[in-house]
Amino acid sequence: MIELRDLKKVYPSKEGDVVALERVDLTIEDGAIYGIIGLSGAGKSTLVRCINLLEKPTEGRVVIDGEDLTKVKRKRLLEIRKNIGMIFQSFNLLEQRTVEANVRFPLEIARARKTVEKTYKRKGADGKKETVTEPKEVCVRYSRGEMRGRVAELLELVGLSDKAKAYPSQLSGGQKQRVAIARALALNPKYLLCDEATSALDPNTTTSILELLREINRRLGVTIIVITHEMRVVESICSEVAVIDQSRIVESGKVADVFSFPKSEIAKELIIPGLIRSVKSTGGKKLRLVFNGEEADTPIISGLALRCGISVNILYADTKNIDGKTYGHMVIALPEEEEKAELAKRHLKELNINFKEEL
Repeated sequence: MIELRDLKKVYPSKEGDVVALERVDLTIEDGAIYGIIGLSGAGKSTLVRCINLLEKPTEGRVVIDGEDLTKVKRKRLLEIRKNIGMIFQSFNLLEQRTVEANVRFPLEIARARKTVEKTYKRKGADGKKETVTEPKEVCVRYSRGEMRGRVAELLELVGLSDKAKAYPSQLSGGQKQRVAIARALALNPKYLLCDEATSALDPNTTTSILELLREINRRLGVTIIVITHEMRVVESICSEVAVIDQSRIVESGKVADVFSFPKSEIAKELIIPGLIRSVKSTGGKKLRLVFNGEEADTPIISGLALRCGISVNILYADTKNIDGKTYGHMVIALPEEEEKAELAKRHLKELNINFKEEL
């Protein structure tokens, strides 16, 4: 489990201190796919770099599996970092190395902890020397065979077994990110940090990478933290989300809950597209209907027309599939007559449709 407690990060400068994070509190449970979403400059990349202490917090604690990373010694921190993989928007592959050599690189520089049988002599209780064999934990380099097997396993996982001998320049953007994912998994990490990992990819490639991350989470149990400014990424794979704005977490919770009822202005900006708020300038009475997984198949508009005799203008409609259920928003313009507008609201309440009179 990852726990961020009262986290603060300040960058000193001649023009004055820049506060990148301000009193951040987050808990990310093991096995989750957790999204952190915000606009550029909100502090989300600084936040993810604080998790593995690539950026050291000015104040606060980063607790991973019960250990506060801000207090451990460097040697122990390096050990903990082996348990945290990371992928970036720009892939960061070694251009002079083949695909398999890129994936192998972490194994070449790391050492594995292994238990071996050590035999030595010591004095016994009677003062005589005796031979003793005991298990002892040691750090050893990975053998060529171990590295070869692990690389083959990872390339098969990310669907690039046929690209083992290729160089990064011969790959597409999506293939490069798959190599980066395989490399990040080389040391069997428990956590995988994804910093805008799909921002440089086209929509179809983004979908395939997100499906791969979901499969990795399912098959390997790796906890995945997704940093993004795109709500569609969060909707696609995340179970929970935190919204960051101006260095602070402004709201967090289940993706379906935050998507259905965003509370902060920035969450509304990210979740309810600008097209929705543009209808504010059209005048008249409007309602935002919220479908939270159960009512998507209800014939709302036809009901208003046939049962209530009300003509309704649909200004905007959008639905998303989250965890196998349909969620969405619809903005409708109500009749100018107060009596008909109230009749429409009563009908929506009878159908148990959530609605908001303000966007």
